[in-house]
Amino acid sequence: MAVRHRFTVEELSAPAGLHPATRWELLEGEVYEMAPIGSEHAGLLDWLLAALAHKVLGQVQLRVQSPLLLSQDSLPQPGLLLLKPRADFYTRAHPRAEDVLLLVEVGLSGLEFDRQVKLPLYARHGIPEVWLAGPAGLEVFREPKGGLYRLHRLVAKGEPIAPLLLPSVELLYDPPL
Repeated sequence: MAVRHRFTVEELSAPAGLHPATRWELLEGEVYEMAPIGSEHAGLLDWLLAALAHKVLGQVQLRVQSPLLLSQDSLPQPGLLLLKPRADFYTRAHPRAEDVLLLVEVGLSGLEFDRQVKLPLYARHGIPEVWLAGPAGLEVFREPKGGLYRLHRLVAKGEPIAPLLLPSVELLYDPPL
């Protein structure tokens, strides 16, 4: 289970912030200490990256487990982001919701947390599409409105899927789990 603490982005960025080795996410003013990344989580994320990277090369910028600035109170670190290309590669500032083409969360033990806490946050900020990747399948959420996603689809292992904003980037969801 994640442990919560209250902070702002500025407080976490200060020298007296959290220990840098701690995995954390700031969600609506509360800091959640995240569980260490296990081999299944890392492997599934690596598989997704390999399945998507060569198909999106030159079209998007990929970010893996990096911050997404949603507000001064929310700085999640999604598993994978497909972002609109920017000349500075987001070195001047973290990407924001309007930069996101697809957000992927890899969940093995934390899927319920992602569904209950992170999905409503992403929907409120207008992230157009979120994938929750797990060993049993891929949950696809589209059309954010009023803090909810209006469309929800389960993609079983072996089924094809393409991001809504990148329809030519189809992959077969068949991770080695």
